[in-house]
Amino acid sequence: MTAPSTNAAIPRSGRARPMAPDERRAMIVDAAIPLILEHGAEVTTRQIADAAGIAEGTVFRAFADKTELIDAAIARVMDPAEALEALSRIDPGEPLPVKLDHIVTILHARVSRAAAVMGALGPRDHARHRAGDHARHRPMLGEATEVVGVLLEPDRNRLRVPVDTAIDLIRVLVFGASMPFLREVDIDPATLADFILRGIAAESE
Repeated sequence: MTAPSTNAAIPRSGRARPMAPDERRAMIVDAAIPLILEHGAEVTTRQIADAAGIAEGTVFRAFADKTELIDAAIARVMDPAEALEALSRIDPGEPLPVKLDHIVTILHARVSRAAAVMGALGPRDHARHRAGDHARHRPMLGEATEVVGVLLEPDRNRLRVPVDTAIDLIRVLVFGASMPFLREVDIDPATLADFILRGIAAESE
């Protein structure tokens, strides 16, 4: 007797597992963000659907309209969760220069991405964003204060200023260096971290 085929014993539906609504929304937003950076508010739902590999109608089953989708993209780039998770993975026992380099790199990437998206969308979406549910009256990068404080605390005695002041200086300098309209030259995170650590004067000064 011929043995049954192994392949025949494995059912094949030929279809992928259906996505939960939140997963589908997240997938569409992931596809939308690079297109918003390229096209701004003129991006079309057809372009987004094509990039996500779905029918355009699926976009409108996940979002009421393009404005709601753009708002979801803004919420994603403004959400500090990813940056906070990355900061939490830094070892407080690392040398101060190493920790500072990681901190500045993570915060710089967060601000730069948000600034790029909002810059691509233009003034109208800036105004709507400030007036909407995403607006927050808190210091820039204020959500990182606690975790950065934990990272700097072991080096308190090596700092020229109190930890709270050091955190404020880091936040202000990272924010300023990440804003295209506030600077005339590009400042990479490594250069900024070294500047924060050593200051503007040469070692011999």
